[in-house]
Amino acid sequence: MDEYYFRNMIKKNKLPEVDPVVIPEKIFGIRSGIVILMGLIIAILISFFLLFMLPGIIKGGVYVGFDCDLTNVAIHMDGKYLGSTEGTRYFIESGDHEFAYTKAGIELYKEKIRISHPIFFTMLFHRTEDIQIKTTASLDLESKIKEDFISSIVSWSKNTDYEGIYSFPPLFSSFAKDINALEMDDYSSELFYASAHISSQAMLDDYRTAKTILQAEGRETGFDDSFLDDLTFTSDPVSFNFTSKPETKASAYNAGWFTYEGGQMTMGSYQGSSYPLTNEKEIMVHIPSFAIMQYPVSEYEYALFISENPYWSKNNLSNLIADGMVDENYLSSIILSTSFKSTKPIRNISYNAAQAYASWLSEKTGRTYALPTEAMWTYASLSVLDKKYSSSLNIISDSDNLSPEMMFGGLWEMTCSAYIPLARLTDYQGLESFAKDTDDDIIIKGGSYISDPSSITPDTVGLMAKDATNPYAGFRLVEIL
Repeated sequence: MDEYYFRNMIKKNKLPEVDPVVIPEKIFGIRSGIVILMGLIIAILISFFLLFMLPGIIKGGVYVGFDCDLTNVAIHMDGKYLGSTEGTRYFIESGDHEFAYTKAGIELYKEKIRISHPIFFTMLFHRTEDIQIKTTASLDLESKIKEDFISSIVSWSKNTDYEGIYSFPPLFSSFAKDINALEMDDYSSELFYASAHISSQAMLDDYRTAKTILQAEGRETGFDDSFLDDLTFTSDPVSFNFTSKPETKASAYNAGWFTYEGGQMTMGSYQGSSYPLTNEKEIMVHIPSFAIMQYPVSEYEYALFISENPYWSKNNLSNLIADGMVDENYLSSIILSTSFKSTKPIRNISYNAAQAYASWLSEKTGRTYALPTEAMWTYASLSVLDKKYSSSLNIISDSDNLSPEMMFGGLWEMTCSAYIPLARLTDYQGLESFAKDTDDDIIIKGGSYISDPSSITPDTVGLMAKDATNPYAGFRLVEIL
């Protein structure tokens, strides 16, 4: 039975018979085999053309690399920015093009170059060409490179965490390569100033690489960088206590000003080389004789300034912001009046505005007023250690006329001292002189009425950008005697 069933299943599943395929002997009078061969050849030729020739015909050009001893040279092609020499190769279409090269905003030179038009195998093999950009030295170029280097270092030093998407660019290394490329002789001042802004391990490593690059060409940094040998970094807050120092005393009081004879002073309490604890490192400073205001500049006094200088009025805010003088919160929530003598300290103004006020008052009175240095402010503050911390903006009316008021609390007070991260490890006052034309943040002192009094000492250092405004920051002036 099984055999019968199996045979019937075979019969039922048998495929139907079909006619065999017959290839004609000739096609268009040509043997069919030859026609098939010709078709295959044509198909292969068309495929070859489509894959290995047409792309080059449609998009002819080469991948061009630009080499230059200088770093970060900007490339402009036919009047448009193409990229930098630090980038990858750029695909440039065939034909005649005009290239212009600039470094630090200064044009090095222009040239016209014909880019070739390769056709074959451009999808498989990228054709490349290399263009050598000549190094062109000039005093203007050297000066601009130094200026941009300092500006970049100051900006990047404010960020001490380069984890994640951020990475510190090789600023020191690039500067060293530019020094070698232009065979600069005068660069040590800028390199020293930049080294004092090292605020992270990434910056320190880059500095050491730059030093190696210079030494490979027989050059030295030109300064003693031993202050970097023991440098470390920590994220811990400053936790040490203020070291008691001899109190200072005002030698005279006259119409709201206290006079100090000045002299030598140890500023700071920390001993070590760990940043940012070095913000309060002990350092010996010299202070000239000076007079300082009894109170911070008031709203009324600033209103008088505005009345004679409308440029600094709130109505001109858009222009002040465009000029980089203030931010959008300038004089926010402040109502100024020359009719009402408000004694509250002026706030929500910038360092630039405070400097303008000092210049105006100097011209008006024929005397020379300025913001105090960090050392001057600290020296004066040592005479007010026995006074209560100011936990409001109310002016104390029963002054003892022995020392300034509201130096601790009230408002953070601006100084004219630039914040240089490692200044206290090396030439503090020399670096301060160099900083006059830079965009460093300024140091503010004294805390404000919202600060924890236990965290504020004469050594405490705060920071503020020159165009920034803050409702908890004001200023008082000094006069150098």
